[in-house]
Amino acid sequence: MSQVTINIHWYGPFSKEDIPRLDEGNGLYMLTGKRRYQKSDSEIQYFGITETSYRARFRNHPALAKINRDLNIWLGEIAYPADHGRDHLETAESILIYFWQPELNIRKKFSCPTLPTTLVSHWYAADRRPRLRQQRIYKQLPDVICWDGAYWRTGNLSVCEELDHG
Repeated sequence: MSQVTINIHWYGPFSKEDIPRLDEGNGLYMLTGKRRYQKSDSEIQYFGITETSYRARFRNHPALAKINRDLNIWLGEIAYPADHGRDHLETAESILIYFWQPELNIRKKFSCPTLPTTLVSHWYAADRRPRLRQQRIYKQLPDVICWDGAYWRTGNLSVCEELDHG
């Protein structure tokens, strides 16, 4: 069985107040923050996908009401493959949910992904500039998650502005 590779460009964080100003893009999203009575640091609470606009998806999203402190929204666009479809969104979401087990996700937590898949995440600020330093919240999520059908492999990438070859 062949390996599927999906590159995701994550942009953020955005606040709840930013939602009406979000562009019409669509794809994956990640919600982070704290739930009621949660005393630990902010954490990844939910992964989802939308084929409608982000703005429309977040209008009445049930998970938003359950994250009552330090809510941050990260938007994920699939950069590769360029001709991606719903199946790529579903595969990426399945890998993230099964691997991370976010508290507010109900579906996809208990079914191991069926396709061998490598996810590569690249992180950007909300204004689309590359992040040179990892924020604590997404430092929890490896940049590379690989499922070969039997084993998980993970790792992080370094961001270099220029390579020094001399």
